Amino acid sequence: MRKTHSHRGMNDGARHFFRRHRAPHNVAPSQWGRRLARLVGAKYGVQMSQNWSKNEGVIGGKTVVIKCAKSTVPPVTVLISMLERLDDLWAVYLMPDGGAELWVVPIDAVRQYGYWTHGANVRHRIELSRRKVVRLGYLKGMLLPHEVESCDIP
Repeated sequence: MRKTHSHRGMNDGARHFFRRHRAPHNVAPSQWGRRLARLVGAKYGVQMSQNWSKNEGVIGGKTVVIKCAKSTVPPVTVLISMLERLDDLWAVYLMPDGGAELWVVPIDAVRQYGYWTHGANVRHRIELSRRKVVRLGYLKGMLLPHEVESCDIP
């Protein structure tokens, strides 16, 4: 018997229809993350990539990626294909007061202690919860609520 997880009880034709006619992907969260990453980069002197789709930059000869989370709950993620070219992960977490914390974690610690996703339908990435970020890294700085608000998508 064949298992169907995402659309239980549907025949193959119905599953195919729903896969092809999904609602458009909401790009606002990723645009917000890129804006916030660029704000963090500018504030802390990171020379960011000219490619606006990347949250990568260089500071003091180190290549960093700046990843943002909308609260302290979700993990930050890094694609496995990026690990070889990075020195540090900069993790930005929004706090309940509207500001944000910036944490720095060496990429070797990310490799060793992060959760490696697997599965045919999941992009290969490594996830790191805030609890692990705090344990493995150090607090580099804070963003004020008005700085974070400047990155909101209208």
